[in-house]
Amino acid sequence: QGSRGLASGASSEAASLENRGLITKQGALRTHASPRYNDTPRPKSESSKPLPIWAARTRKSRRRTSRWFWLAALLPTALVGLWTYQAVNSTLHRSIEFKLESTVDSLAITVDRFLVDEAALVQSWARQPALRQSIRELIELAGTDPSIETIRQAKQIDQIYDQLRGFSNNEDVKFVVWNANYRILASWQADRADVGSLVDPSGAESLARVMAGESVFFGPERLADNPDASDQQSSDPVMGVIVPVQNTQGKTIAAMSVYGLDTFANFDRIFSRVAVGSGLDAYAVNRDGVMISQSNVAMSLATQGRFDFKPDQIVAGLRVSDPGYRVASYRYEDLNSKSDSVRSISRSICPITVSVAGGISEIPNVRTDSYANYAGDKVVGAWRFLSPWQIAIIVEEDAAVAFGPSRLVRFGFLLLGSLLSVTAFLTAAKLARTATAEQAAVHPLARYDVTNELGSGGMGIVYRARHRQLGRDVALKLLRQDRQDKDGRLRFDREAKLAASLSNPHSVMIYDYGHSPSGEAFCVMQFLQGLTLQEVVARSGHQPVGRVLAILRQVCDALAEAHSLNLLHRDIKPQNVMLSLDPSVGDWAVVFDYGLAKPLDPDASVFQTSETVWSGTPMYMAPERFRQPTQSDPRSDLYSVGCVAYYLLAGRPPFIESEPESLFSLILSEQPLGIGIHRGEEIVEEVSNLVLKCMAKNAEDRYESVAALARDVDRIRLAHSWSVDQARVWWSHHGGT
Repeated sequence: QGSRGLASGASSEAASLENRGLITKQGALRTHASPRYNDTPRPKSESSKPLPIWAARTRKSRRRTSRWFWLAALLPTALVGLWTYQAVNSTLHRSIEFKLESTVDSLAITVDRFLVDEAALVQSWARQPALRQSIRELIELAGTDPSIETIRQAKQIDQIYDQLRGFSNNEDVKFVVWNANYRILASWQADRADVGSLVDPSGAESLARVMAGESVFFGPERLADNPDASDQQSSDPVMGVIVPVQNTQGKTIAAMSVYGLDTFANFDRIFSRVAVGSGLDAYAVNRDGVMISQSNVAMSLATQGRFDFKPDQIVAGLRVSDPGYRVASYRYEDLNSKSDSVRSISRSICPITVSVAGGISEIPNVRTDSYANYAGDKVVGAWRFLSPWQIAIIVEEDAAVAFGPSRLVRFGFLLLGSLLSVTAFLTAAKLARTATAEQAAVHPLARYDVTNELGSGGMGIVYRARHRQLGRDVALKLLRQDRQDKDGRLRFDREAKLAASLSNPHSVMIYDYGHSPSGEAFCVMQFLQGLTLQEVVARSGHQPVGRVLAILRQVCDALAEAHSLNLLHRDIKPQNVMLSLDPSVGDWAVVFDYGLAKPLDPDASVFQTSETVWSGTPMYMAPERFRQPTQSDPRSDLYSVGCVAYYLLAGRPPFIESEPESLFSLILSEQPLGIGIHRGEEIVEEVSNLVLKCMAKNAEDRYESVAALARDVDRIRLAHSWSVDQARVWWSHHGGT
């Protein structure tokens, strides 16, 4: 058959066959390690670039140099930047806190003084003798238990109205007087329809405080323009004060409310001035968390149609709660009939905001950690509670605006750090590239250009490479980084040394082996082209007897040399035999992957590893390999050869089981099904007997040597030919990629 490697020079006939697709290209992506490794091609952009395999140590040095350079350049900047940012942030927090606290304190004092003055003014009217006399007479009249109509016709009501208009110098002043029983004795209404009615339950608490001698503000409220049209509310909120009316002995005999004096307008103006002057959102809420003053932010959103309230409904209508999202993200075209795309807000069930919760809890505070306001925006704020008037004063500022300077400082240092990082990276990369070129020039693998990665397995990574001077494709195998322990290196060394001792053309050839200065173990091997026996069966099923015998004979040649050198392969299987088309002899088989090879008689010239468990592929391992993993026998390889022959003839492995325990049991005790059952046709008995003899459970019942098996194969082949032309036809039909 001649000593032909697959990398040897091919004849013009081979070139012609290759051009016509008769010689497979599949092997271009495979090496001696292909059965164990992933054959998935690398992405084009990745595989097209040479891989700096032998520059691993230089890359580590480059990364280490880059890290130190980055550390030296960035650490001082980072520390200074962090300290500056923290200092600016802390100062900004204090500044914001001072601004909010001073504003809310000033606003609280102004509001309290305004309400005190308003209450004092009405109290001074209630102390006027003429007014007190009219109210006392009205109370005495009511004490005689007259009819309601009699009270409504009492002249004292007109006297009270005239006196209040005179005191206030306002013709639109409005009033209501209650007796100690919370019943209305007088009011500003012309028809006096409300005279005689009891106070509304919602106002009973406030009236009780007045009867106890306090002055109480009510509202802002939206009152009906007339009692007969209670659903028609005035456009302006109403705010007034209820004061006690006392006799000459200082006893409270009645309560009088006065409103219609522009109290709310003046009250709201205080908050508007603060908002305009400070740029903050300032407003007041009552005990129920309802806004009782205008808010410039809420008014602006409502005017733009981006709020869930109309501008004239905010005061006395908006419960200051967190909606759970930014309401400004939506547009409310018609608040009474929102479209489905607009999320409606049930503020009655939404939680009140942090500021309102703190305010009505009477816990004054300043918060510079952002929280959501009634519009769902992140704000910072401060709040105070005015106990005499039962209202909370709140001022807030948009967090993004408040901390704008802090973000600017942070952005500046991040930008500076990024520029320094890029500069450091480029400088370090340039230095590292120079070092890489110097080290690569003296590396033992510098004469190889790596094309792409072919696969990786348990021991190493295999690359396709080309010798720069010879132009020859080779398979370059490097020991994996995670197998760089002592046993891993010794095993890698053993595989290379044992495989290099073989010269048979049906065994893979080793061209070079060694270690780089950085400690990387490498092995340069013959680059094989073709299909593994597993792929051959996968493409065309069970094989002709003549072809199987021809392949078996070539495998015997490879093993005969190995056994003559006291070397066992220990992993013969379809995936470890490469088949290709030789123009002269037809099918050409090469045995590879001596990663599990082991000498029968170890000596000091062969590196040894501490193997205490069986090694190989269980489906093709001899039974004694399971029983005594450390024992070696050439006849174990013959069992595996028989399994390969069975696989080629039957198109299926002799034993198939998903559970390892079941597979072991079959191999140890059961005979495989007849080959004819799988083929659907019987094969000659002498071929079947040859396979069964190789696969005998007892090693004593097998061929005593590979040479004995080869002699039987040669004898049987005389009746089962497989010609070059037959091989060419098969490859033309099944060899294409």
